[in-house]
Amino acid sequence: MSLRNKPLSWQLEPNAPYIPIYHKGNLVGFFKQEYASEIIKFLNEDEVLKKALKKACTDLLQKTGSDTKHVNFLIQKYIKISERPKYGTRAIALLLNERQKELELSNQEFTKFCDTFKLSPTELNHIYTGEAVDDSLLMPLSRIF
Repeated sequence: MSLRNKPLSWQLEPNAPYIPIYHKGNLVGFFKQEYASEIIKFLNEDEVLKKALKKACTDLLQKTGSDTKHVNFLIQKYIKISERPKYGTRAIALLLNERQKELELSNQEFTKFCDTFKLSPTELNHIYTGEAVDDSLLMPLSRIF
């Protein structure tokens, strides 16, 4: 079978109230018609993106002369960096950036805005550089958010 005729990993069977979903020929579940196509599209795109990331990381390792056995480690590293932080200083810095965009303020205006809530420019800079957030800043931060 040529690569062009190779079926996609995720497939569905149309014209049924609940459409069966297959992954590499194995039945994995049933979905309503209105959701099935979008789910399949997303899952196949996700698979393509994972393959592309693996190829890019392999190319990067080859160009730098590193061992390509470490490709999975590199993939996980890039995925972790790309995920939205859920806690810690990085999460607070991201929330501050989002708040600044919501308010449509320049960096200087946002710094003054934060200062009015008792978060000094120095403390704000420490957050953006990744330093630990002191507990005394939680109240000002909650007012800013």
